[in-house]
Amino acid sequence: MIATEAAYRHGEIWLEGLLNHLRANHQYFAEGVSDLNGGLQVLPANSLYLAWMDCRSLELNADELHHFMLTKARLWLDSGKKFGAEGHGYMRVNLGCSRATVNIALERLRNSMANR
Repeated sequence: MIATEAAYRHGEIWLEGLLNHLRANHQYFAEGVSDLNGGLQVLPANSLYLAWMDCRSLELNADELHHFMLTKARLWLDSGKKFGAEGHGYMRVNLGCSRATVNIALERLRNSMANR
């Protein structure tokens, strides 16, 4: 309880820093995906640290898309399929990480798109 109280009383600066980091990661990732010129796009943010990536341009069914991301891009993302029929063709990306991790993900995506 003491830690919770301290977070509520003194955590605003930390929280603002975290929110800025997450927003910057989302923008950076979206721009990086757009720069791949592979038809992938990241939707505007609707949550704090999760991003939806539209992969329908790859013309893969949900299972093929999941397999492609896992084995070719070497990225373990959430398949949109598990969120219902509307999620087919999308992948959910967790951006609650360091910029270095985002860079690794973008590099892996770049390589997988080039070797498709």
